[in-house]
Amino acid sequence: MPTRYTLAWFKEEMAPQLTGCSLVYRSCGEGDFGYLERVEVESETLLGTLDFWSHEWLDLHLIDRAAVEERLNLFLSPNQEAEKEQAFIAFLSLL
Repeated sequence: MPTRYTLAWFKEEMAPQLTGCSLVYRSCGEGDFGYLERVEVESETLLGTLDFWSHEWLDLHLIDRAAVEERLNLFLSPNQEAEKEQAFIAFLSLL
């Protein structure tokens, strides 16, 4: 069963909720976890990336700009769907 958490899902479900944030989309080549689609997120207070790998790995990273501290740093495997859902909830709550 394919993951629900893909770049297409992000663009449809999450991006509209990120008003006030700058979003930059990038594609990278093939790596250990497959082809990479990255979203760079910037708000007044946070900088971050969301990495969607074609082999269903997911990486979320947020840094507080003022404090220069990590607020979220998760690297989740394909079989961690429940954790991915919680990670996106945490991501939204921080933004």
